[in-house]
Amino acid sequence: MANSILTQFSSALSELVANARGFLARAQAKDGAQLSGVLWTPNVVVVSEQALPDASDFDVTVADITATARLAGRDEGTNVALLKLDRDVPGRLPAHAVPSVGALALALGVGANAPAARLAVVRSVGGAWQSLAGGTIDHRIVLDSHLGRTEEGGPVLAADGAIFGIATRGAGRQSLVIPASTIARVVPQLLQSGVIERGWLGVSLHPVALPEALRPEQSQRVGLMVMDVVAGGPAAKAGVLAGDILLVVGGALATRPGKIARQLGADSVGRKLELTLARAGAILTSEAVVEARGSA
Repeated sequence: MANSILTQFSSALSELVANARGFLARAQAKDGAQLSGVLWTPNVVVVSEQALPDASDFDVTVADITATARLAGRDEGTNVALLKLDRDVPGRLPAHAVPSVGALALALGVGANAPAARLAVVRSVGGAWQSLAGGTIDHRIVLDSHLGRTEEGGPVLAADGAIFGIATRGAGRQSLVIPASTIARVVPQLLQSGVIERGWLGVSLHPVALPEALRPEQSQRVGLMVMDVVAGGPAAKAGVLAGDILLVVGGALATRPGKIARQLGADSVGRKLELTLARAGAILTSEAVVEARGSA
């Protein structure tokens, strides 16, 4: 039994963890808060934006090398943030890969004194999707294991050592992977400007039930009530008032805030969106011009 399949499998997992020391990063803020990350280039570490503490300076350790770093950019839409190191750190990121359903995945993070690992199975792999914050994620990769705080922002590896992306905790305790291809697309933009600009209407919305007389389609039972309108924002310029109920935005039924956010990607700035809304029992139409707003 000394060289059983289970023994070989266990040794292979341990080897993956050992090989990851060259790109698994620990970032520590001045107040002691720690998070996991990935050495993406010799002087850039990628971390989870949603896990980022309220700090601008960090001490980053990769293997046995420590460097100081500053926050260089963050994007809520794709949950990617960058720490720029004050020196180059040797390390080589493995090849990128997109997993297949049922593939094994090893999520790594920084523990108290050593790397931490969690074995998972890829539960599902879907196409491109948009987060509630308007970011486009190249693939919806869901793992079957619940990730802990330790794995948030750490690398997720394939059985052959390739990197799927970084781990993140989604809504409903879902364990997701931000794909490596998404990170590779976002990093240059964040390094250049610090934020990813996306479209903005300047309203806060809340779903409400629709009476039959206000339904654009009989199947639409919910609209989005405008709870607040930002002065001078696109919606305000279009004449939208607090208390209005959005029924249709840009041809899409306004049933969930996420459906609106999906129309406000980086390519939406300057686009005209037709709005159909209800006000005091009357149906009105207007047009808003999407404006840019940085995500930081």
